Amino acid sequence: MKTLIIIRHAKAEQGFGKDIERKLTDRGERNAAKMAGRLKEKGYRIDKIFSSNSERTMQTTRIFADVLGIPGNHIRYFESLYLADVLGITETIEWLKENENIQTLAIIGHNPGVTNFVNDLTHAGIDSLPTCGVAVMEVGMDDWSHFEMAKKQLVETFSPKD
Repeated sequence: MKTLIIIRHAKAEQGFGKDIERKLTDRGERNAAKMAGRLKEKGYRIDKIFSSNSERTMQTTRIFADVLGIPGNHIRYFESLYLADVLGITETIEWLKENENIQTLAIIGHNPGVTNFVNDLTHAGIDSLPTCGVAVMEVGMDDWSHFEMAKKQLVETFSPKD
């Protein structure tokens, strides 16, 4: 059994420039630290983070990594996760190597992709994963190379407003 944690980036500033360059608001930074702390309280241990390469997701990733003690070499940023759809997120998971001992993978991305991904894989019926919302899934497999065919179950969701 593996664990997949899907995280929507924290609250970002409204921007008039390039979307990819939008930064987190102060509230977004606080919420990211709060949600990372909640994962820690619940006993989740993330082995690797895959993140979109947008500024707001990279900032969210760094905050989660700091709070959870995840070293930089366990984080990978993907251009393909920027505004990714279900297929894009699934294909990014395939970057995990068979011999990597990754029990828990976190993906930090954007809506609507992260919400659609969780709903498509678990039939959860989530309206919208809010900013800095977290969805935890159990994936019935021993090896990440079997991800597409494995049974997936939503374990829990939580957000800064909970």
